Amino acid sequence: MAIVDTQKVINGIDLGDFAFGDAAPPMLSSDLSACLATTKPDVILQATTFEVGNMLDVVRAAATAGADLVSINGIVDTEALQPQLHDEIDAVAQKAGIRVLGVGAIPGFFSDFIPLVFTGCCSRVQSINFRRRADYSKWGPDVMKRYGFGLTPEEFGKATEAGEITLFKSLWQSAYFVARELRWPIIEQFEEKRPIISDRDRKGEHMCIAAGTVGGFSHRVALVSEDGRRLDLEVVGNLDPDGPAEEPGMALEIAGNSGMRVEISGEVLTGAGSMTSSSARMVNSIEPLRAAQPGLRTTADLPLVACRV
Repeated sequence: MAIVDTQKVINGIDLGDFAFGDAAPPMLSSDLSACLATTKPDVILQATTFEVGNMLDVVRAAATAGADLVSINGIVDTEALQPQLHDEIDAVAQKAGIRVLGVGAIPGFFSDFIPLVFTGCCSRVQSINFRRRADYSKWGPDVMKRYGFGLTPEEFGKATEAGEITLFKSLWQSAYFVARELRWPIIEQFEEKRPIISDRDRKGEHMCIAAGTVGGFSHRVALVSEDGRRLDLEVVGNLDPDGPAEEPGMALEIAGNSGMRVEISGEVLTGAGSMTSSSARMVNSIEPLRAAQPGLRTTADLPLVACRV
């Protein structure tokens, strides 16, 4: 077992803060290839942000080590949006006889897998609408910066146009994954990135923002099929949420025969809960992934992923 990260992060890890039971403590390293050569793992869990070059480097390192790779960085479904990347990862994985899987909570579960499961109760689906409101109070400075918290409306607009604020761009992977699995031929797509300007001062664990600046965001993507069926996915995030309109929540609405509305609440929607659920998706996918064929896989290729501990 090992933990690989930048040297700065590695230097800040105190293994005494963790309990490993009878197992030996993990090796700490900033060199992935050297670490893999030493530890010879069966599986690698990747929890870094997505970057094409780094993703390919990690896949190649996993292939050299002969280890399956489960990633939480947003590669849930690259086939429609990044076909070249999809084909490269798939070719490397197949040649090495390993499996590469992207999982997570959003994308990877709530915004794609859950809607698909519930459509199994329908004889026809006309539209799917998914919305999540999240509390960003516990996230650190890097996340605050990437999502534009504390910026003026003008600064947010410029940063978004420049591609510096991408928000939940991985929602597109959920959208196209759902559309492909439902066999919807897509003819139109829409996207809206909107800052939520706070009318009061707000305080998170790592940042305070002033009234009149960005205290939240809304990111919405939508697909329309050639026969008019529609898929809408939206994530709303707030710093220091207050009141029913900002309360964390998750809702799925399916219009069709038969239609339904499903709401999800609880600890899974908190900052700590979302991190736990995302990590659990990776860990719980390890065993089912072994039953899949080598290559770049999606959750549609796996047997049931469940907590069997």
